[in-house]
Amino acid sequence: KQWYQRRVAITAGGSFKLRGIGHACRLAVKNGATHLVCSSGGNAGLATAYSANRLGVRATVFTMDGLPQPVLRKFYDLGCDIHIGGPVWDVCDATAKRFVKQLEKQGTRVMYVHPFDMAAVHDGHSTLVHEVHSQLKGQTPSLFVTCVGGGGLLAGIHKGLQSFTHRPDTVPILAMETQGADSYSQALAAGKPIKLEAITSIAKTLGALQVCDKVVEIARHSDIISRVTDDKAAVRACWNFLRDHQYLVEPACGATLSAIYDNKLEEYVGDKLEDGPIVVVVCGGATVDLETLMKLKESFGIDGSLERHYPLETLTVE
Repeated sequence: KQWYQRRVAITAGGSFKLRGIGHACRLAVKNGATHLVCSSGGNAGLATAYSANRLGVRATVFTMDGLPQPVLRKFYDLGCDIHIGGPVWDVCDATAKRFVKQLEKQGTRVMYVHPFDMAAVHDGHSTLVHEVHSQLKGQTPSLFVTCVGGGGLLAGIHKGLQSFTHRPDTVPILAMETQGADSYSQALAAGKPIKLEAITSIAKTLGALQVCDKVVEIARHSDIISRVTDDKAAVRACWNFLRDHQYLVEPACGATLSAIYDNKLEEYVGDKLEDGPIVVVVCGGATVDLETLMKLKESFGIDGSLERHYPLETLTVE
């Protein structure tokens, strides 16, 4: 098998989010918005703050408790108004929407930028697939591996596949979550979006209590394979990936990588895994640092040795 990692986090925002949110912000400002408002676990907010800074408009972000000080400084450096909105993203989102209504009453040309449930965001993320198609010289991947929080990246990958294959169901997408942030897995089991009572996983940036309707809908007619791992496997994959590639990622991204490092693809995908390159989407994340990862590694009793060695070839933009 040909294994490829597609790093989508080498951006000013430190995560894949800038691809979709940057596109949505550009459209909003083009249509007259002078103030952008976002709710975020960290990454979407940074993407909005950076976009607003570059576009010359104001940004206000409502984010969750416990965001590391270095990340908060990034918001301040970008000139963003940052508010701690609550313990989980959903509470932040409700606060952000109330703030948007207040601005609208004042006559401000404001745009609410949803971190994952927005067509323009999906359009922006879909460009990842166009790039992969070019980088693989027209080869069709046999599998995309990604993680799911609210569903924006998954919806974008599906949309991108639709644009160049016209049958996105022909390319399976393995959608990984962690226990305690598995709102997508539970939604698919129920046949509709369901709301978790709480986020108990350490992968806080996967922590939407409820996924967007779009990713539940596309699973009805596309080959979406939803699987759930645990926090320890996600952290272990982050550590192994750091050792393999000298690249630091969040536990949310570790959920994706755990499917590779724990050698679970055959179990997860089975006979759906056909010949062709496997593309592992490395979404990164700006809310982790080496100290945090080391503490997580120690708390789970993970030793420093590589349990499996997977040097993934990197797809780069030509």
